[in-house]
Amino acid sequence: MIMRLPAIAFVCVAFSALAEAEENGPITSITLSSGGLAEIVRKAEIDSTGEILMTVPLEQVNDILKSIVVYDATGVVEGLSLPGPNPLAETFKNLPFAAEDLQSPATLLSKLQGTRVQLEKQGTLVEGLVMGVSVQNKGNDGQVSVASILSDGSILGVDLEPDTVIRFLDDDIQQKVSRALSAVGSGKSDGARTVSIKVAGEGSREVSVSYVVPTPIWKTAYRVVMLPEDKARLQAWAVLENASGEDWDNVQVKLSSGAPVTLKQRLHDLYWRQRPEVPVDVAGGYVPRADSGAIEGFQDGFAGNALMKRANEARARVAYAAAPPMEEAMAQAQVGQAEEGAVTAFFALPDAIDLESGETLSAPIVDAVVSAESVSVFQPESGLDHPIAAILIKNETDSSLPKGILTVYDRKEGYVGDAQINGMPAGELRMASFATDRKVRVATETEPTQEITSVKVSGGILTATVEERSTTVYTVSGAPDGDRQVIIEHPRRDGWRFSSPEYLDSTKTHRRLKFTVPMGETVAATVEAERTLEERHALFNTDQIGLLNLVRRVPDTESADKLRALAEMQAERTQVQSQIQFSRKGKSEEINNQQRHRANLSALSPGSDLYKRSLEKLGSSETRIEELDKETLRLEARLAELRKQLGTAINNF
Repeated sequence: MIMRLPAIAFVCVAFSALAEAEENGPITSITLSSGGLAEIVRKAEIDSTGEILMTVPLEQVNDILKSIVVYDATGVVEGLSLPGPNPLAETFKNLPFAAEDLQSPATLLSKLQGTRVQLEKQGTLVEGLVMGVSVQNKGNDGQVSVASILSDGSILGVDLEPDTVIRFLDDDIQQKVSRALSAVGSGKSDGARTVSIKVAGEGSREVSVSYVVPTPIWKTAYRVVMLPEDKARLQAWAVLENASGEDWDNVQVKLSSGAPVTLKQRLHDLYWRQRPEVPVDVAGGYVPRADSGAIEGFQDGFAGNALMKRANEARARVAYAAAPPMEEAMAQAQVGQAEEGAVTAFFALPDAIDLESGETLSAPIVDAVVSAESVSVFQPESGLDHPIAAILIKNETDSSLPKGILTVYDRKEGYVGDAQINGMPAGELRMASFATDRKVRVATETEPTQEITSVKVSGGILTATVEERSTTVYTVSGAPDGDRQVIIEHPRRDGWRFSSPEYLDSTKTHRRLKFTVPMGETVAATVEAERTLEERHALFNTDQIGLLNLVRRVPDTESADKLRALAEMQAERTQVQSQIQFSRKGKSEEINNQQRHRANLSALSPGSDLYKRSLEKLGSSETRIEELDKETLRLEARLAELRKQLGTAINNF
């Protein structure tokens, strides 16, 4: 039927576009970023029409719209076009029928009421306007769809059977049905888009097209072979995958090890802006907030020594070493050019590569002899009493090295362990820890102390300046078979001043000490840390125990004597308060007794012995209450006097 012809034509156009994209756009170079993106550069041969066609996966369209660049010295880029995100839905948006209506002629005709058609069945022609489609029961023959046609004022019914031929006499309807069938045909394989780039210019010429698409991140695997005289052979190998969906043939590959900001946006999707109601503006103008000033930086306290300066000078004297031939040397690697950019490092593979889609490639990118010292690193927070064997590596190449996994070999012993290594700018040191050094043992002992260095009193508040110290001693028992260079990673504590004769350098989280432990000997390294605190004590509310504790800690005898006098007054004050409470409790008990005695008197006959005894007890209770009241008044007067004396002593401290 004619509805099928446009779909066949569309498929032919798609295949021709794909062939043209393959002819015009071979990949010439790829830059793989550690941010998970690949910059792909294609070569395109174009004629004077300047059209470049590329068929790309649908999931890459957004990134291509974001990043595509055309390199053409003589042409002008006019624009880019491609099918929309959902061409099938867009096609049917303004059609009088839906995609599912194309499943059968009867369903389609039922949606095209008023359309002029010609129906042919068994040589009989019926021409007219479609009124509708109904279903009739044919008994044993089942059901059949019947089209009702208005022809020359008469309504005729035509059975829509397999041999019925339908012709649309309305050109507009025929084009709509054809376009709809084409859209349905392309939608069956809606996994790619043909991108058309229009470049104006005279004559045939070669241009380049560059764009950025997602790709698996490339990885780095290091090999290190320890050498004599604190040297090591360092090789870095890159591991990458071709996940582009097409083969790489003679492609130049460059690797980027920076940390780019990578963003994505659905530029190929359709967005409709919401238009909120705009209220009438009755507010005042914008008032800028007041500037609070810049925050000036501060430096972490360090009471160090000249060892750090000497260590830095020694590291600065280490020169770059090329990779010389060695006895039993590992094979030298063929590496390309490394370039150090402003924010990233680039490693180019030396030769163009061929890599089929889905395959993995590992290739060397660095090969050099660098300074590398074997050390034993003790980390107290690990909970172990043995240090970790490590290599202190200096990047003496001309470019930054990316982070990765590192395999350590000893020239004599072979494989000894694995390590992790973070990104390493040129000239910096990194420690790669690869095994536990069980021949060395470390004991840790920490002794904290506190000392009040000065006190002052203002407004009844005693402010004590406290020097808090912490002395940590690391006792290292050396290995029985050789000397060890030991590094202690002492945890860094904010607000503490640090000092140690063995200080090497600092990281964000640790202070590092370094010293030599001769074979079979025991060496101790000491770390002193201190900080200044302030304690505040409200003297009027500090009890005797608290004041006597301050007496033991204050540095001068005059302050100690004053605090001791305050402690004595506070002790008496506490005692008087306790006596007042006792007296008031006794009065409360006597009042309860009086109530009991009065209840007895009301129940007894006056003149009886029991009445007389209860009356006598009531009198004694009244006398006791009077005595307790006098005692309470005396104690309260003494308490007031003590409070006054205490306040005077505090004000005169």
